Amino acid sequence: MNAVLGFTPSWRVAARRGSVGVANIERQTVLQAWRRIVPLLVAVLLCSYLDRVNIGFAAVEMNRALGFSNGVFGTAAGFFALGYVLFGIPSTLMLHRVGARRWISFIVIAWGICSGATAFITNAEELRVARFLLGAAEAGFAPGVILYFSCWFPSEYRGRVLGSFAFIQPVALIIGGPVSSSLLALGGVLGLAGWQWLLIVEALPTVVLAALVLRHLPDRPDTATWLPEANRNWLAERLAEERRRIEGTREVSSAWGVLRSGRVWALAVVGLAFSTSGTGTVFFMPLIIRSMGFSVLHTGLVAAIPGVVCTLSVPLWGLWADRARSREAVVAVAALVIGVGLAGTAALLPSAWALVPLCAAMMGYYGFVAAFWTLPSMFLSGARAAAGISFINIVANLGNFTGPSVLGRVTDLSSSYAMGLSCLAAVAVGAAVIMGVQAAMRPMGPIAGREA
Repeated sequence: MNAVLGFTPSWRVAARRGSVGVANIERQTVLQAWRRIVPLLVAVLLCSYLDRVNIGFAAVEMNRALGFSNGVFGTAAGFFALGYVLFGIPSTLMLHRVGARRWISFIVIAWGICSGATAFITNAEELRVARFLLGAAEAGFAPGVILYFSCWFPSEYRGRVLGSFAFIQPVALIIGGPVSSSLLALGGVLGLAGWQWLLIVEALPTVVLAALVLRHLPDRPDTATWLPEANRNWLAERLAEERRRIEGTREVSSAWGVLRSGRVWALAVVGLAFSTSGTGTVFFMPLIIRSMGFSVLHTGLVAAIPGVVCTLSVPLWGLWADRARSREAVVAVAALVIGVGLAGTAALLPSAWALVPLCAAMMGYYGFVAAFWTLPSMFLSGARAAAGISFINIVANLGNFTGPSVLGRVTDLSSSYAMGLSCLAAVAVGAAVIMGVQAAMRPMGPIAGREA
């Protein structure tokens, strides 16, 4: 765990400064906070991600049973984004106001109910409503966690912490693919179709997790009695120093001022492009793999392969994000990997060899997260951070609508996934260009809080 969180540089810096005692406190504090907070939120994210994307596995049977075309399915599945957009900022501000413990436990139960209820839809209109409600329920979780981490971990650790958190998303593909295929085989039991069993069973664990969050998740460092006083004082001083540094930049003067920040808008547009290219592919991945000639059972097993590749690479992306001289450059590389991977997939379909560039695209998609979401907290704090992260996250999550919708409709028009994937590849390359420009505009210096 020490290697994952990258304590060696801090020890070396402390040794040079003659402050080994401070380094000990730093090491103990970050490790204890990580152990108490991250594993629990990782479990919540796993359920969130399964409840969000299992519709893609359900579609292998559901589309045929309910008569949905790719375009109808993609648009309806994308309604998740509309609920997310409308409730993103209010939900994140509620977390900021009432505390992570109570608010996250509430929204976990809410999205579990919405996900399970999707099993009983009978037409496209009902699917749109179910996906809208699921998006509304999940809206505050991801931006809330990013804001929450900024209250617990100094900036030089957030890339690795976010990497270890986002690490579970590709793991969800490893777990979700085979499990979803197995649940599809329950078709006929108690009069329910396999896709209905899939949605119901995968929604159940959220109730247990909601209770665990309510009981065990700490709200703020100053209420963390499990941290020794010296550790709490060190963390409070370090985070206060970061807030003073951010306040001193005067880049954004108020919560509403985030809407006038060019840097915030650049991140929002890049997030939208990233989500459009990546989420569209994730939602359609089971159908794309099915088009390669695999059976329904084997589709779930094959879908685990990109998950394995991404699981191995995500921690490395987080480590690189914290050690790179420009996090914007890391984001640009990740977006470029997505674009090249999707273009290669389009060129090789329907051959099974298309799995190779598809894995590369997914590696960029999941690696993007660790670097990208550290950027807002580098120049925003407090209520401005809550508003800014929420705004970026809301715009980015419009990609949950545009991605599946574009890929589905272009696929219907061209009778092939290749053209739709090519469109998404172009979007990802556009994001890489924008972040490349941002990297060139920013000083190429060490991450704040860490010696060069």
